Amino acid sequence: MGIFKNKKFKVIVSDFHLGKGRRSPDGSTNLLEDFDTDREFIALMDYYLKDTFKNTHVELVLNGDFFNLLQIDYRNRFTDFITEADALHKTMSILHGHRELFDKLAEFSQSPNHQVVFILGNHDPGLLWPGVQEVLRKRLQGEVAFHMESYEEGGVYIEHGNQYYADNRYDRSQYFLSKKLPEPIINLPFGSFFIIHYLNEIKKERPYFDKIYPMRAYYRWAFIHDTWFAIKAILKFILFFFWFHLKPNPTKKINLIQSLQIIKEAPIHPKLDREAKRILFSKEDIHIVVFGHTHACMHRQFSPGKDYFNTGTWNERISLELGSLGRAKRLTYVHIDQEEGKPPQGFLREWKGKSDVFAEVF
Repeated sequence: MGIFKNKKFKVIVSDFHLGKGRRSPDGSTNLLEDFDTDREFIALMDYYLKDTFKNTHVELVLNGDFFNLLQIDYRNRFTDFITEADALHKTMSILHGHRELFDKLAEFSQSPNHQVVFILGNHDPGLLWPGVQEVLRKRLQGEVAFHMESYEEGGVYIEHGNQYYADNRYDRSQYFLSKKLPEPIINLPFGSFFIIHYLNEIKKERPYFDKIYPMRAYYRWAFIHDTWFAIKAILKFILFFFWFHLKPNPTKKINLIQSLQIIKEAPIHPKLDREAKRILFSKEDIHIVVFGHTHACMHRQFSPGKDYFNTGTWNERISLELGSLGRAKRLTYVHIDQEEGKPPQGFLREWKGKSDVFAEVF
């Protein structure tokens, strides 16, 4: 196994939000597609397939929100009834929209000592369905694993992170609903309804809307420079909120008090470092915790041998904070070295890859 005889590696990314592709079948731009760095991700996989990594054990961990099933229509409409058929249809459209990426992912999973690991996030609830997992296994045809809650191995704890946010937390005691329904559906958190019935409509007018932070600063700006849209966005949210609670819906298991609590907590977005610290010091054998979900990459060492990483996102973010003002896209990931008999070592990296002659601008 070459120079890394006693080593294995984990390469962790998250929050790609793959949709149906940048181009619709009629050639128009798909405004709900966030991911446009297919070539760069293919190049990263190539790097871990060749040279010194060719015959080495490498796990590529897709730590949640790799797919974006919440922003894909099914038969020309958005629905919160995510049945297995619905999830399969959306997954197939993603596989078609990012064909070259999945060709390389298949090559990766089929290479000796290489494996692809999927972890559930709040944007890819379809992974809960056995049929979706089977479709992905058949598409990749190699070493593939699925973890619906967290993945813990060799002193490393990996979890998407949505469970620590009230708006995107699954009820792990009841992933599916079937009572008074013709077929089972996924028990979605409040945040999924928000995306399906509110955000998808807003993005058709302002595609950058969910990439901006902090949102409070954006609304202050919008009320002055984009007044009618700001008023319309707030009115639409009020209508969505009342629709959500007043219209009978067997898919909804959240009451008014819970929703108000979620809205109250929404502006106070934790960085997940407190949750990471709790895991690191409650489990003696865990040396590294990796989360995603926040879209903000970070590395924090609490003490020697106790590290927290967040992988960030490969999608564009728009900052209104003076210290990071402007549009930015950082292709960050976490690389972990695991050597037998030693604590794992983690590194937050930014993929630079090869220089392309051009990149399409949307």
